[in-house]
Amino acid sequence: MAIITGVSSPKARRAVSAAVFCLALFISGRISYAMPLAADTAKTDTGAAAAKAAPPPAAKAAPTPAPVSYPRMRIELDKGGEIVIELYPFAAPKAVERIASLVKSKFYDGLKFHRVESYVVQTGARETDLPPVEGEMFSQKLTHEEGMVGMARLPDDYDSAKAQFYICKKHLPLMNGEYTLFGKVVSGMELVQAIKKGQGIKRITIIK
Repeated sequence: MAIITGVSSPKARRAVSAAVFCLALFISGRISYAMPLAADTAKTDTGAAAAKAAPPPAAKAAPTPAPVSYPRMRIELDKGGEIVIELYPFAAPKAVERIASLVKSKFYDGLKFHRVESYVVQTGARETDLPPVEGEMFSQKLTHEEGMVGMARLPDDYDSAKAQFYICKKHLPLMNGEYTLFGKVVSGMELVQAIKKGQGIKRITIIK
């Protein structure tokens, strides 16, 4: 109890003491009310710890890329059978553009495989006023494997290809970097292997 000074009568001193005591209780009550309870503090700390321990949300799976689809051309042989060639504009855009343009104009319809060797067959021997296609062989990663298709050219000029193309019958590493490859046989390779010199082409068409 605080000592009250400056008040003479006992009654007055008791009244003042009572008032001081009530004031102290009031102040003490406000202070206690403002302090967080131990249980609340523990609850807050536990929540924070749980939040820290919670694993991060799983990353969304990347969408599956759509399969790449390349244009194809179909060679119909005059004696029956089809050879399907997938074209690679990513490797030889100029060559593919030229071949596709000639196919659409029916340039190859009725021609023959005029050259047949143990390692290639070749067609497209027809006069044309089209300018030569710039060689694209130096930037290519494609290699001469069985079924690969390339532009024929003059022996001493990399930029002389016009319309003739060949199909590889076997692995030909010495031709890598020397000729522009623009596609690959994806169906009918057994027909390519069986082609004889003079075998005719009924028609060639572009398919998807």
